[in-house]
Amino acid sequence: MPLRTKIECPQCEADLVFKRGGKCPNCGASIAEHVARARARERLIEQIVAVVATMLVLAMFLSTTSLDLVEGVVVYGAVGATVFFLARRTFS
Repeated sequence: MPLRTKIECPQCEADLVFKRGGKCPNCGASIAEHVARARARERLIEQIVAVVATMLVLAMFLSTTSLDLVEGVVVYGAVGATVFFLARRTFS
């Protein structure tokens, strides 16, 4: 599930909750390009996290094929926690 980042106005630094008409509701500055760059950055980060998560899951699968069920569950939980914290640190 993607995490929403706060996009701020480049002029007045107010949080942009509604971005109607490509203008900041607080100061009226043009923000369309700024919002597009922020969304492109979010998309790139999401794709990188997805690739890293996939590699971690594949590495975990290959390395835990000889382990017991309990050990496999522990490793799977560790990989899931790693991906979760990687995603949260990236967006905050």
